[in-house]
Amino acid sequence: MPEGPVSDWEYFWYQIPYGAPGILTFLVGIFLSYFAFQKFRESKENRLFHANLAVTFVSFGFVGLVLSLRAWIQNVEQLVFWNDILYFFVPSLAPAAFYLVYHMTGKRSKLLLYYSYLCWLTCFLIYFGIIIGKGFETDVTVFPFGKYPKGSSFIRPWGIVAPIGYFLLIVPAFIKHYSQVRANYHPSLFHGVNLLFLLICSNAPSILGYKIYPGGFFLFIPMLLVAYGVFRSDFFDVNQLLFQKNGMFYFLFGLLSFVLIFISFGVSFGLSPTSYESSNWYPWGLPPVVSVFAAIFLSIMVAGANPSARLNQLCAFALILTGFYVMQSVPLKLNLSYVVQLRVSQMVFVPFAFAPSIMVRLVFEAVSQKNPKGLQVIDFLCVVAALLAPSPWLFVGYYEYPWSRVHHGGPVEVLVGFNGLLALVFILFTLFKHREIVNGASRWIIGSFVLSATLLLFALLPSHGFPLFPLSDFQFVPAAILGYAVLRHGALSLEGRTIQLSQRLANLGLVTIGIAGILYFPLIRDHYGVGESAFHLMMLVLPLILFNYLVVYIMSRPLAEELDISYFLLDLEKQKADEEREKALIAQDKAEEAMEESEKLLLNILPTKVAQELKLKGSVTPARFENVTVLFTDFKGFTRVAEGMEEHELVQELDACFTQFDEIILRNNLEKLKTIGDSYMCAGGLPVQNHTNAIDACLAALEIQSFMNQLKEIKTALNLPFWELRLGIHTGPVVAGVVGRFKFAYDIWGDTVNTASRMESGGESGKINVSSETYNLVKYFFVTEYRGKIYGKNKGELDMYFVHRLRPRYSQDPDGKAPNQLFRDLYARIHSGSKIRWKNQPE
Repeated sequence: MPEGPVSDWEYFWYQIPYGAPGILTFLVGIFLSYFAFQKFRESKENRLFHANLAVTFVSFGFVGLVLSLRAWIQNVEQLVFWNDILYFFVPSLAPAAFYLVYHMTGKRSKLLLYYSYLCWLTCFLIYFGIIIGKGFETDVTVFPFGKYPKGSSFIRPWGIVAPIGYFLLIVPAFIKHYSQVRANYHPSLFHGVNLLFLLICSNAPSILGYKIYPGGFFLFIPMLLVAYGVFRSDFFDVNQLLFQKNGMFYFLFGLLSFVLIFISFGVSFGLSPTSYESSNWYPWGLPPVVSVFAAIFLSIMVAGANPSARLNQLCAFALILTGFYVMQSVPLKLNLSYVVQLRVSQMVFVPFAFAPSIMVRLVFEAVSQKNPKGLQVIDFLCVVAALLAPSPWLFVGYYEYPWSRVHHGGPVEVLVGFNGLLALVFILFTLFKHREIVNGASRWIIGSFVLSATLLLFALLPSHGFPLFPLSDFQFVPAAILGYAVLRHGALSLEGRTIQLSQRLANLGLVTIGIAGILYFPLIRDHYGVGESAFHLMMLVLPLILFNYLVVYIMSRPLAEELDISYFLLDLEKQKADEEREKALIAQDKAEEAMEESEKLLLNILPTKVAQELKLKGSVTPARFENVTVLFTDFKGFTRVAEGMEEHELVQELDACFTQFDEIILRNNLEKLKTIGDSYMCAGGLPVQNHTNAIDACLAALEIQSFMNQLKEIKTALNLPFWELRLGIHTGPVVAGVVGRFKFAYDIWGDTVNTASRMESGGESGKINVSSETYNLVKYFFVTEYRGKIYGKNKGELDMYFVHRLRPRYSQDPDGKAPNQLFRDLYARIHSGSKIRWKNQPE
């Protein structure tokens, strides 16, 4: 820092390296407190432990922020004001930390618990002092690393009680219960807690006036140890923390939000009209500005599309680091103090030093390969370069080129370049080795970063005296390639309702900020030229627009994810409903098919009218029918012929005959009733009464007789045994009904059945024997022969008649088997109930 007074703005830039670690401590503390709070919400056990852990992380984070402001703020009154406000979050670290140790030692040392209560009392004393405006005094101790205001009597007790408690209680408790701690917790937790207290205690020399850099700036290191130890001890996977819990997403954009706000404020307060006196800002300043905001915008889109995807987060991280690097090229194009340009570059190189490690991991993730063993070397070089980036060895001067000033690279920049070259070799070797399994989308991703790494390496040339425009300013080219891969090929899963909702909300903010920028433009045009005003406004508004996108993505993500889950569940339920509906339709079709089958089976067993009554009522009411014609058939010599046949041949022969009988009686309006051995029984005039059942039975009998005669001729020609058939028919009253509960059978009872059976048994082979009752009903249509009175078993003497054929006037064939049209006309009249008067008696 130069001798003499400097402005607050200059003071800030000179002091940046001292306060930067504190800002990192603050960000890490807020980041870890969020996950500790999430664990508190999710865990039903040890909730008090996780609550104190969250409080500890917040408090230590604010310690880093307070120390950074002490390094950066020159005005004492402002410094005291911000110390009073921010210190409100600091004191709780002591009681929370004592409770953590109490929990870690198995809650065996009650003194630790009671001492945490004492620390809470000192906290309330600090709060009271801050509220009444007596927190810190305006008397400060000035060090090269900042100004430290003295604490009032309200703060000093806390500063004394906490360190004493550490050495008198925590250290002995850890020694006494070391085996307990070692058995239940990861060693990093034990070392992290001790290092936290030691670094806090290391602030004491600066408070006492000794010019020793406070260790509190580096609290982020033990905080990471504590977090790692807690998560490992509590079986909390780090991969789950970073990706499944979106930890990497929130960490990246928490850091990025801070950077964007810093850029916007820096442009607003740090760029005066004299900054544009150099003509280098146009056109040389446009490529790096476009590259920076293109990389950041793409990182937001890519990471926001899928925060839990490792590939997305690595890609976003690489984009941010690339954007950070190009960011340091913008101040070099403006007429700014060299210390500002140097500090911006130093701050940028701290995170950018990790770019080689991130890019190698990204490529290996894209090709689904494990990280190479040599990656630890790159990681180590990244850490060394990051630690040395704020040192004087990053740059050792600068070159003046027509397009801008360029830093003269020092040993640290060479180390970063060498590490980048090593990473590029790893990437190219990986691509060549796994070129067959790299798909098109992965090629676009990897290709964009290979191009980006190549441009970054070429940027080393002008930093070592080669008059070549820094090609790294054109990072928007690989960024555009990546954007094409994302949007055109869907390489990074940029889809879904979540991204659509976030984009629409972000567009609302974009319109608002755009309108504000347009309104602000006339105000700055009075101080700048038109071109300078546009450039200034672009660097002022674009960070706010990107910050708006960030906030929208972060704030809308829980809602959007819930909507995505709801939509997914709705789609799932809809799919299930469609499947159930389809199953129901299939089941309905099957049920209808089964019903049709059962209907067919039922109709095969029962007459249609009877089946309908059975389905409707569950039973069938017996009914008496006064005019029913019963037909019986029986094979003569069946037993003799059957003895010479195989069983299956016998059944097959009977089935062929009875199947033909079924078709014949169906054509003639008769109902099959049953078969008994080789006997076949059917009837007409039921269950629907009619006036033609006797005629129907005789017509059916003639057809059956004709079929059996044809079968006899075939069998005789083949020299095979044959059956001859007797047929008997009688007409009279019967009672009909369904018998049985499980195997239904439609049957008839009455003397008419017995008489019909006697007609069959009293007949002759190949002849149709009918009773007088049937004869009187059919005698005008058929040629008959009176046989006289023949004895029937249990019936006495009965008049019997043979039916030979249809009368010639009613037959269309010589054999008298098929009726003609005259017969059909008369038949239709009788069927409709007409009474026919015959002029002559039959012969």
